[in-house]
Amino acid sequence: MKADWVIDILKDIRQFSEQNGMLVLAEQLDDAIFVAATEIGARVAESGTVKSVKGNPRGFARAFADNEVH
Repeated sequence: MKADWVIDILKDIRQFSEQNGMLVLAEQLDDAIFVAATEIGARVAESGTVKSVKGNPRGFARAFADNEVH
């Protein structure tokens, strides 16, 4: 089962938080997005069922972490 939908949900909540002046929450969600992407990437790398981004086993997490979350 794909788990990257979690990242999308966290991004949406983060955007809402920022737009509504909840800046501390938005910062915490940045951290949560990074943690989720790292853990999803680790699971993908362990399972070997999905190719990683750019051939790097940690590329999946890095792809999420490098993107803007606004």
